[in-house]
Amino acid sequence: MTLCLPLETAEALHTALEDLLEGNHPEEVTLEKVQRILTWRILAAKGGIGLTGWMAELARKAESLGEYEAARERVLGPILDGLENAENRDP
Repeated sequence: MTLCLPLETAEALHTALEDLLEGNHPEEVTLEKVQRILTWRILAAKGGIGLTGWMAELARKAESLGEYEAARERVLGPILDGLENAENRDP
């Protein structure tokens, strides 16, 4: 698999990382946002089955981070909430 970043996304990541490295911390630039963007693009490059495959398909179809996160929440939110619920974890 090849990880492909649209130029706009690569430039946004570059600018965000540059701001963080230079100590500039505009409110919208956080390490968390950089990580979320990379997660979205990495998932778009992945295949897989089950939950990972489902998330990868949503990532491939999304044209932006916001679109991916909204689709993930709409489609997988109840499933992910259930998995994160303490009652569903092993003791």
